[in-house]
Amino acid sequence: MPTPRYFAQAPAFPAETPVARLPTISLQGLQSGSSTEGHKLFEACNRPPRTNAGPIESKRTQLQEFIRHCSAALAVILGALDGQIGLEQGTLAALSPLDDESETSVRLLCSPPQSAPEYDRISLGGHTDIGTMTILFHVVGGLQILPDGKENVMENWEYVRPEPGCALVNVGDTLVEWTGELLRSSLHRVMTAPGDQALVQRQSVAYLVRPAQKASMRRIRGGKIPPLSEGEEEEIRPVNEWAGWRSRQIMLGHLKPQSRGGNVAVSE
Repeated sequence: MPTPRYFAQAPAFPAETPVARLPTISLQGLQSGSSTEGHKLFEACNRPPRTNAGPIESKRTQLQEFIRHCSAALAVILGALDGQIGLEQGTLAALSPLDDESETSVRLLCSPPQSAPEYDRISLGGHTDIGTMTILFHVVGGLQILPDGKENVMENWEYVRPEPGCALVNVGDTLVEWTGELLRSSLHRVMTAPGDQALVQRQSVAYLVRPAQKASMRRIRGGKIPPLSEGEEEEIRPVNEWAGWRSRQIMLGHLKPQSRGGNVAVSE
């Protein structure tokens, strides 16, 4: 435990700063079997589930409508990919249905303006999206991608310019896996917005589509999707188990975040 000696080496925590109210539980009390400390521990670990903030709940109907529109748009996009890959219509969309339980989510993102912009500041490090697909709605820049084949150094990253009437669509790692790396995910990150855009608030909305929890990571058969190569082990884990494993491997440094996919299509 950090002792007062170490606290004395740092400036005092500002007394006027609002803080979260957290319980203090005695480890010695738990070791001695204190029912009081045990009850405090249970209460701390058994809090009721959090609800959405008031502004979100007040717009629940609009958000639900937004989700339905995004899902319908993605169904069109995935249907077009079905046709290009040579799959039966509805194959890809059926793996991430709106009505099935999943970790699909909407993220409302906001970055404050900078009065003295640091243009080389990375707000969100390079990564690929773990799910099926992502739709990003943004007006102010800041998103960057690393072009295929380029070394991951600062000067090789390129800004994505938001365009009126357009949304940005990212292929996720799950879709890459399902198609035997025929489709390709893109390494991307968020930086300080370029130019005078850094002086204004950056707001964006991301619709992140995840597969149905009951779905498998097994590669899709048919069309232009390459079959398993000799000696290649088939991935059969459920999507949530695979996603958790992949996230842990990246955090531990065993996997490097990078663009994946873009394999040559198989001739039909």
